[in-house]
Amino acid sequence: MTFKENFERGDKDELDYDDSAFYYFGLAMLFVILVPLTWILILKPVFFGEYAINYSTYSSQTDIMKKKIDTRAAKYRYSYLNWQFVAKLILLGVLWYWLYECFAVVKDLEPLKTFIPHEILGVEQDATKAQVKKAYRKLSREKHPDKNPDNPHAVNEFIQITKAYTILTDEKARENFLKYGNPDGKGSFAVGIALPRFLQE
Repeated sequence: MTFKENFERGDKDELDYDDSAFYYFGLAMLFVILVPLTWILILKPVFFGEYAINYSTYSSQTDIMKKKIDTRAAKYRYSYLNWQFVAKLILLGVLWYWLYECFAVVKDLEPLKTFIPHEILGVEQDATKAQVKKAYRKLSREKHPDKNPDNPHAVNEFIQITKAYTILTDEKARENFLKYGNPDGKGSFAVGIALPRFLQE
């Protein structure tokens, strides 16, 4: 498949959207932005900024100084609760919610499984054709869909076994896979769009 064919619409009607990439990207970007933003806009002003009251030396102060500290505390305790602070709080709350939603999606994603022919067949990387054929015959009997009617993954597993066998018994395909990680040779790749599917809908 050429670069152009990879990049064009799959069925000429819809683009190949990559939901997982979008949520990973969203999770990373929101985390990088939200942590410092929450510190700068909320935590630092309230707990360490102009509204914070230093009580570290309170017990060693005179009664007059204690009264001044208490007066300042009463004056500034809730002075930051204005419409600007509330707006920042709501905005950050929404962004933290989006961060949580991205995390909820990402944690349930299954990791991509690497296709490694010799591991699928259970043989060494430098196994001979005879060893590959022997392993294939054994696995194909065990994993054949007709013998595993209750296994919903049986067909896919059998296809993987057959594909692995084809690669390891074809000299050119095997050489390409060992050299480039792809039985078709160098340069085969697919292009996806890191946008969620709901944007298409």
